[in-house]
Amino acid sequence: MPYINIRLGANLEASQRKRLYEQTTLLMNAVMNKRPEVTVVHIQASEPHDWAVNAVMLNKHCPVGAYVDIKITEGTNTPEEKADMISKTVSLLKEIVGVVQEACYVVRLQKLEVMF
Repeated sequence: MPYINIRLGANLEASQRKRLYEQTTLLMNAVMNKRPEVTVVHIQASEPHDWAVNAVMLNKHCPVGAYVDIKITEGTNTPEEKADMISKTVSLLKEIVGVVQEACYVVRLQKLEVMF
């Protein structure tokens, strides 16, 4: 049950948000072999001034601040699949939200525990 948390320092239009949900889910299926029906994508968009790089507050004219956290079950993917997913996620962000900060992070945590 993968969980992808996308945090952006930008206000998104509904169409951008929809594309991120759809394309991230498709990538998880195509690259990581994860079932779409159990893939959760959570987008957290905030104002650019809520982000800073090198202690400088961002603004709407700066490249977008981005942080993506991908959680998958430990041992379910190869290092090559993970590297491919990270690379394609960065490309997807650039395609949908535009130029992102050089300090753009896509990380993955292998162990995912389900708690209710």
